[in-house]
Amino acid sequence: MPRRLADATGGGRAAKRPRQRRKHLYLVTEDWEQGYSIRKVDLEEDYDANIHTLDKEQAGNSPRKHSDRRLPPAVFRLEAPHQGADHFTAAFGTKIMALHHTPRRYVPVFDVRTRCLSFGPRMRRDPSTPIYVPVADRLYGLDFDTFEMLHPPPPLVDPNCGMDVPKWRSWRRLPPPPFKRERVTSHAVHPDGRTIFVSIDGKTGATFSFDTMASSPRWTRSGSWKLPFKGPAHYDCDLDAWVGLARDPDMLGRLCSCDVPSTDDDDGCRQLPAWKLSKEKLFCQDPDEKHIGAALVCLGTGCRSKFCVVQCLSLDDREEGMYKEYLPERERYLLRLTTFSLAYDKNGDLRTAARRRVRSFELPKSVAENSAFLVDPVAFWM
Repeated sequence: MPRRLADATGGGRAAKRPRQRRKHLYLVTEDWEQGYSIRKVDLEEDYDANIHTLDKEQAGNSPRKHSDRRLPPAVFRLEAPHQGADHFTAAFGTKIMALHHTPRRYVPVFDVRTRCLSFGPRMRRDPSTPIYVPVADRLYGLDFDTFEMLHPPPPLVDPNCGMDVPKWRSWRRLPPPPFKRERVTSHAVHPDGRTIFVSIDGKTGATFSFDTMASSPRWTRSGSWKLPFKGPAHYDCDLDAWVGLARDPDMLGRLCSCDVPSTDDDDGCRQLPAWKLSKEKLFCQDPDEKHIGAALVCLGTGCRSKFCVVQCLSLDDREEGMYKEYLPERERYLLRLTTFSLAYDKNGDLRTAARRRVRSFELPKSVAENSAFLVDPVAFWM
């Protein structure tokens, strides 16, 4: 039987769509004396007993501690001085950037897709405790008395074609922030894809915004209120709200959702947006476990927004029994990944939707000896 040909209107067998690259979670760990390691975790892969699917009845229970596995092997190791977790960021698609002190201030850039290392433009000054915020196709860096922007790298050009190879544009200075870097408590990007909101601490707190696409960009005070988050917040399209870890230490382990303020000064932006606190705790349930640090990673906004809490904790690994308190304490350090979606229930309360999955990995002793990345875990979804 002859093969049917497609007609001019596009009939017949449809052309195959290009296969979309599957994303993974990339962890940055400070696990050797000379530098850092980047590890790749497949959140869709089943690890037999290492995967725990919790329903609502089990939501308050922690996974059993003898199901922990070792971290996946490193896909890349970077030899560099230890300068802290805040010197790493991800931007420009598949690139992880190490923006820490180097002799000539060039920026090492590792591409997780090509597994190649390149170097970005030199920084004007060595960063101290920077905050990096990707917005659209640009990267913004906030540090002490400075605010800068970096364009994406130029497209690849065949060196044999006779054209000049374009250079990566240098960092561009922007109006400095009207606040001190050490006072920043949280930040988020507006769903308009152009406005950055930054909250700072103080007597009453304050929030400032910066329109990155304005013809004359400047910092604007949005009001004497601050976002209820600790660290970065992410936009959840299903909730039409920002989501982040609760700022209040008494609410450790809980999530917050916050309405997105208007970017129009005449539309009530100066009032504190409504926010809600989840009734569930995503960690700090087991008395034998001691929380060290956590970070919230957004896993994309497809048919439903998904998130992953990356938590570092120590575990009292003494045998149970009546003489446990007299035995010498034995600590193990764990990395726990909890993936979930969020929703408002019929009462309007913030809850994890359906089920959530929990994976636990045992951290090597070399990681435990350097606590900077335990307090502030570094992970990217790309």
